[in-house]
Amino acid sequence: MIKKSVILIIMVLITTLLSGETDIFGYFENRFFLINTFEEDPNEDGNNIYLGDYNRIRLKLKSEPAKNVTVNLALDLFTFHGFVSSPFGVNENNGKTQVDTKENFKIDLDRAFVDIHFKKFDVTIGKQRVAMGVSYIWAPLDVFNRINIFEPKEEKPGVNAFKVYVPLGKRSSFMGVFSPEKNFSSSKSGIRFQTLLGGIDIGLTLINRGMDKELIYGIDLRGENFIGWWLECGFFDSDSENNLKVVFGFDYTFPVGSGIYWMNEYFYDQSGEKNISIYNYDLLNEGGRFTLGKEYFISMLRYGLSDFLSASVSYIGNWDDGSYIINPSISYEVFQNVSLTTGAYFPFGQKGGEFNRGNMNAYFVWLKINF
Repeated sequence: MIKKSVILIIMVLITTLLSGETDIFGYFENRFFLINTFEEDPNEDGNNIYLGDYNRIRLKLKSEPAKNVTVNLALDLFTFHGFVSSPFGVNENNGKTQVDTKENFKIDLDRAFVDIHFKKFDVTIGKQRVAMGVSYIWAPLDVFNRINIFEPKEEKPGVNAFKVYVPLGKRSSFMGVFSPEKNFSSSKSGIRFQTLLGGIDIGLTLINRGMDKELIYGIDLRGENFIGWWLECGFFDSDSENNLKVVFGFDYTFPVGSGIYWMNEYFYDQSGEKNISIYNYDLLNEGGRFTLGKEYFISMLRYGLSDFLSASVSYIGNWDDGSYIINPSISYEVFQNVSLTTGAYFPFGQKGGEFNRGNMNAYFVWLKINF
């Protein structure tokens, strides 16, 4: 049975949305996975091929029940089959709003927030996306959301927060965020000032992460000088340790055919380990960390073969332990708003490294229908 409190929240939000003119949109997707291990599993009668599949409906509702007030809701419904028990690419928000009605069925209230627009500032209240920094994947300043390096474009989970946005002229803005937890000492808060100077976007960030009384001092830059480039730095200051995290990236589109897009991003994490023997994989699995080493690099090439067909290949590597993943994929727009993507993840490099732990290849076919 779904908890009564969750049913009540959903009913109240839907009633509020329907009180005005409501836009309803979203998508359906099916994701099928095949995992091929190189060693037979003795617990599975010598099996070395595993299948997994999940269906997802993401339902979004947006309404303006009053002038300058917008209500937003996003609801995810999942069914899981085979070895899959949680959505790949969708990070569960510690199970706080996720409800299991059956072992293979889950509902997640991922967005539930109100935008209130005043004359000189905007206020957003509720479960929302809070974005900090400018980097494509590693995002050291994006501490309000879990990082997913394998699907950076996937929607990140919402967090409960109060956010104030103040435009300061045409080129500058200020943002303040407070994300409450059980008490003030464990809550997250942050402020961000952003401006445009000499054609370069500049952001200055200060975040109180709550845990370990950690303060984060951040700066990010983004510009375009023949190539697009970005730089994001965060200094993490806590009672237990001080460390620096830096991301540098650039992208360029080669004028070949419809254009070959090339993106690269380097990540340095002073708090990481160079010695593979002391990697703490429990922290990685529990979300306490998102990387284990000190130096990482991603490179991605994407080419449009036609108006409906595109191909890409990505390299994601840990430069400390020498492990890396090659991810080729092909996407085809079958019909308008209907796309099919197929590809694979192939691990290489040092056995037992961060990206080559499981001694397996993964293949996938994804169908997505927008409505």
